[in-house]
Amino acid sequence: MLFPEAGYALIAGTEAFMNAAVPEGIDAARARFGRYARAMKKRRPHLQGIAAAYPPVHEAWSRAGDVTPGTATAHLMSLLSDFAQGTITAAEFTDGWREARRAAQTRGERASGDLAELLDRVFMALEDYTPDPELRDPGDLTDGELRQGVQSLVRNTQRRTEQG
Repeated sequence: MLFPEAGYALIAGTEAFMNAAVPEGIDAARARFGRYARAMKKRRPHLQGIAAAYPPVHEAWSRAGDVTPGTATAHLMSLLSDFAQGTITAAEFTDGWREARRAAQTRGERASGDLAELLDRVFMALEDYTPDPELRDPGDLTDGELRQGVQSLVRNTQRRTEQG
């Protein structure tokens, strides 16, 4: 950890250290520092240059249509579409979603606004779903209920995007 001058510190280390130091991810921390630098530009104008030297690697997508093809987040969107349309099973969706979500986090991919809300709500729905019917607790979502919930989330997000 270096404190080169007032107003900020630079940190580096092993993957485990960085995961503990910036659990939201390096890109999110860089984006947050950029916002901080803009807010502090009158008191500490030198921070603008530091923020420019260390920009986030990935942009934060706010709409599904903005997601860069080939990214893990693009795969999440594909899974959402396929599941909502009924072309994959709930088990295929769940397995693919968890793998792609981990990959997106590992790569530092970020979402904001309506897209972040959609991804978070799907994640929460999956918390209430167990693929094996024999292991389901009362109140857990069935395959059909999960699909209906995902379809509703996708429709509501599309509606908000079209209105806004």
